[in-house]
Amino acid sequence: MSVTRKGWIVIAANASLVAVVLLLAFAVPRSPYLIVVAPPWHADRPALHIIADAGGTIVENGRYDWIAIAHSEQSEFASRLMKRGALLVMDHALAAGCLRRTTQ
Repeated sequence: MSVTRKGWIVIAANASLVAVVLLLAFAVPRSPYLIVVAPPWHADRPALHIIADAGGTIVENGRYDWIAIAHSEQSEFASRLMKRGALLVMDHALAAGCLRRTTQ
């Protein structure tokens, strides 16, 4: 029994859905440390301004000016970041690719 073209489309759609669900489950902010991704087309250091406006502190600058690691013990910090203009707010466990590269 071979899989038809329609069957492959269904398999790909299901695999994509599972991947998205797993990514969202892993990226949901669960700790007071968050990655903040701001619109890169905004003014100088947009992530830092968003974090300050939301009442958080900056833990570390990201690889780019529009990415930063933020901290706040306040509840609803992630939603306040989104309301202040963040494009994406993720748990800090995903920070490995967002931090600055070290030079040797």
